[in-house]
Amino acid sequence: MARMLWMLILLLGAGLCGPASAAPNPAAVKLVDQRGVVFSLESLHGRPVILTFVATRCTDACPIANATFQRLQGRLRAARADALLLTVTLDPAYDTPFVMSREARMMGADPRTWRMASGTASNVRAVMRAFDVVTQVDRSGVPDVHSTLIYILDRRGRLAKRLLLSTDTVNEVLTALPRTTAARSSL
Repeated sequence: MARMLWMLILLLGAGLCGPASAAPNPAAVKLVDQRGVVFSLESLHGRPVILTFVATRCTDACPIANATFQRLQGRLRAARADALLLTVTLDPAYDTPFVMSREARMMGADPRTWRMASGTASNVRAVMRAFDVVTQVDRSGVPDVHSTLIYILDRRGRLAKRLLLSTDTVNEVLTALPRTTAARSSL
């Protein structure tokens, strides 16, 4: 019961009920992908981006998010869509670029379609803040309770849609992608 109440608080804090809060523009924040390539969200402009946040040590929703992105990667390839999947760690102290690289190999993440990223703790926190991502860590320091959302950014890097991770996320993302040019708010 307490866990459900905490998740409700996290979801409300994530801004599901209204527009994204004014947060620092994360466009110039540097992250590092599974190949060791340094990039920013701004460098991804020109393609729709489907973004989520996970921690490799999380055993709750993160494996589900990764499996969802695995399915999305296959569907995007089959549709020859130019969208990019982006997974950013919630746990940069543990999920170093090396750990994210290992996770990407285990998940079969093709960096042309799916980038798994880490970075400095301050840079990752800046991106998390920009998307109103909140976490609670357990006694071991693992972010085991956190917001579990999928963010769709249009080709200009603007937030087009927020989705809850669900059993229908793949279809919801694929349905929302054609509408990414009509984004509501800018990051």
